[in-house]
Amino acid sequence: IVSPQLCDDALARLAPSLQKYKGCTIIDINPGIGLWSSRIHDLVKPRQHLLAEPPSSTFLRHLESLVKEPSSRYKLLDWPQLEAWEPDRYVAEGLLPALNAHDSTEPNQSILFLANTAYSAHQYAGSSTPRTHLKLLCWASDIANGVTFHAGGPVRMLLWCPEKDATSILPRTIRNRTKLSLLMEMTCKIEEIVSSDELVSAKQKKRDQVVELDSGKRVAKLMGESGVSIPPERETSLQKHIKEVVGRSKSNSAGAETEATSTRARGWHEELEELGEKFKDVPKDSKGRYIMRRIPTEIVEDPQFARFLELTRNFKHAQKRTVLIEELLQQQAEIDALDLQAHASGLNQSERWLALAKVRLKKKQLQEKLADTKGHATRDEFEFFKHDRKAYASNPPLLMWDHRRAEPLKAYKEEFYPEKPLSLLDVQPRHPLPYRLRGAQLLFFRMLTTALWQNRGDNLTALDRIAPGAFDAVTPNVPSLTDPTRGGERNILDLTIHRLTPEMAYGLTKAWFDWPLRPNLGDLIHRGSLVDDIQADEGIRPRGR
Repeated sequence: IVSPQLCDDALARLAPSLQKYKGCTIIDINPGIGLWSSRIHDLVKPRQHLLAEPPSSTFLRHLESLVKEPSSRYKLLDWPQLEAWEPDRYVAEGLLPALNAHDSTEPNQSILFLANTAYSAHQYAGSSTPRTHLKLLCWASDIANGVTFHAGGPVRMLLWCPEKDATSILPRTIRNRTKLSLLMEMTCKIEEIVSSDELVSAKQKKRDQVVELDSGKRVAKLMGESGVSIPPERETSLQKHIKEVVGRSKSNSAGAETEATSTRARGWHEELEELGEKFKDVPKDSKGRYIMRRIPTEIVEDPQFARFLELTRNFKHAQKRTVLIEELLQQQAEIDALDLQAHASGLNQSERWLALAKVRLKKKQLQEKLADTKGHATRDEFEFFKHDRKAYASNPPLLMWDHRRAEPLKAYKEEFYPEKPLSLLDVQPRHPLPYRLRGAQLLFFRMLTTALWQNRGDNLTALDRIAPGAFDAVTPNVPSLTDPTRGGERNILDLTIHRLTPEMAYGLTKAWFDWPLRPNLGDLIHRGSLVDDIQADEGIRPRGR
């Protein structure tokens, strides 16, 4: 990080929550030139600040100047990466007290962990899993087990990582949820403090814009109530878009909001606006159709005019498709509301029967409309948005992204060296840990999520891949799976793995260990297939490399 202004803007957001870390030990892995490190150092005034930079790093000379300052509390550790992430070396050097595992979930504010996974190799040799993900997998597992750096209580980490890695750690759509993000949700609260706008729009491209707009409005209200402001140059494209749509909805009809959200995700929208301005004086009839015989030949033969007509047709088609999908989504929302009413307490038998009959009728009407819908793309987009809306309607919303209390600050590539889009994640441990899994339970959780996420059927029947009969034996003992008020589905086969809540994952793990006929965990490990899958997915390597 080479931008002083970016450091100051980020710390303005973080400063209130960092006051409790005054006098702590800062462990700082890959600090680079030390600019970010020194800014946090000046704010927190730590007891000691341990700068762990590889011995071959070109940045060591920058860090040495910090160590040589009068009364410096910096210590330079030119250790290999393997050792920098292992607490035993710190204990052996007398830099940390002995770390003995215990059950405390009270956050340990005597340690603040800073890390940067952005300028080392993105992946380990032979692994398709990003290095950042492997670090966080170990981090979350250690929080759950209460070991390594978390032996004295779970530790907070401020992590700079490649923006594309943050997409899976803090997903913004249900489809982007992974087994890692599920584990992180069970152990941590994550907020994106800085985001490089270059990839933010790409991540938002497929999200239901109605949901994104509503989420953005909620965050804008929270920011206003808490007095949080973002400098104009730090506003992301999403924040600017929300401001624009809110402004349109205040000054225009309600349809302006729909138009803005339906066209925002199209990459050619700006091009259409520019060409529309160029050809605004081309004659049209009363229905808005171009009168070709009255258009000058030089315009008709202009390739840009042909492109304009093509984009105009695309725009109209997209609008029709948006309206159709929205109608389908509204029908689904009506079915969900009626279903909740039908299962509400206090209904007598005849009232419940009538309510369920109404649900069946509405479902039949929706299925008929879907059957008449042309094109797989429209049906697929409906399914995608349906699950996003259900996840957002949960109380609280399923995605951690929708728990944010402020929008991230926009960063520019040139504020980093080498230039690349980075994200700053504030990874805070949950307290208490309501869904804590340890030891054998945590190992099985990893087997479970590996089996589910590799299942092409996209539902919980993949439990049978771990052990025959597991689906029928385990799922009835997890009530949340079929409880819509807790994110479930009445028909369990309609529940996709991407909508598994931490409560459900915890319940499945507990139910597995309560199953009398379950295979011995040692036998599953000996059998090796799922362990091999875990290693293939996660690129198992020694933790620090």
